[in-house]
Amino acid sequence: KKLPLAVGADVPAAVQEFSRTLFNMRPDIAFYVSRTVFNSDLRGVLGLVKVPCCIIQTSNDTSVPNSVADYLRDHLGGQNTVEMLETEGHLPHLSAPALLARKLQRALSQ
Repeated sequence: KKLPLAVGADVPAAVQEFSRTLFNMRPDIAFYVSRTVFNSDLRGVLGLVKVPCCIIQTSNDTSVPNSVADYLRDHLGGQNTVEMLETEGHLPHLSAPALLARKLQRALSQ
């Protein structure tokens, strides 16, 4: 039941793909990646990023709250925007790829 929450929608194909890649990962690599992600704190260098950034956030992400997108927008050094995807979950490239593609196209065309 936890996997649909991470994927963001009860889309069987997306849940199956996420499960396949997650469960096929070697345990030592999964541990290393998890440790790196959870021990990374880059807040001190965000201001060094001077290029404009478009932060894409789903409206209901069970892994990363919307306040994180706002924090990034406010602390990255360039002119930054937050684009909300009207979908849920942390993996919109699996659960809502067409919606994400439209947001990416719009952001990259500016």
